[in-house]
Amino acid sequence: MVTTGFVIDRFKIQGCVFNGREPNEERWSIQPATLDSWSPRTSAAPSRNWTAQYSFGRLIHPEALEPGSEKRQTASLAYNRPFTSGNWAATVVWRRKHKELEDTNQNSYLLESNINFLQRNYAYTRFELVDKDELFPSAPLHPSFRIGAYTFGGVHDLVHNSLGQVGLGADVTFYSKPGVLDAFYGTNPVSFSIFLRFRPGLRHKS
Repeated sequence: MVTTGFVIDRFKIQGCVFNGREPNEERWSIQPATLDSWSPRTSAAPSRNWTAQYSFGRLIHPEALEPGSEKRQTASLAYNRPFTSGNWAATVVWRRKHKELEDTNQNSYLLESNINFLQRNYAYTRFELVDKDELFPSAPLHPSFRIGAYTFGGVHDLVHNSLGQVGLGADVTFYSKPGVLDAFYGTNPVSFSIFLRFRPGLRHKS
């Protein structure tokens, strides 16, 4: 990959050329390849709390098992707000993949938010909508389906000091999908998890 760019005040413009093809199964080896794909990216930070970015890329034959090249776009808007004993961060993301051989578009949307309050507590949500045409790869027309996932969760730090942070958390995810998929994934699929989270210790400003 070769990357270059420049910064003007609160704006950044970047460009890169790279190899967009998937490597073979020998992932431990060095695999020289031509720089046949490219991508420009621009980002802006209009204020301390807001950042935005847009990128475009053309990838030559990125999938080993699928023919054709792709054009990909992403755009995002992020907000971060510190407050007494906590912080709130939120991000909105849009992504599009255009398959040139099939002349089809697949979009995805993401809304993610995380709030830290009273130092030891975290609540988060993640809403996703994704167009998928890989669910039935053997189908002759590769039908595309819009799948949704909606996650709600929280974490409480049991340990919260300069040595480390250990949190006990749980979340639940609800899914949406076309009715034609009920026979494969059920009518109302739901998943949940309980986990321990480990983080480095807190750093205090001197």
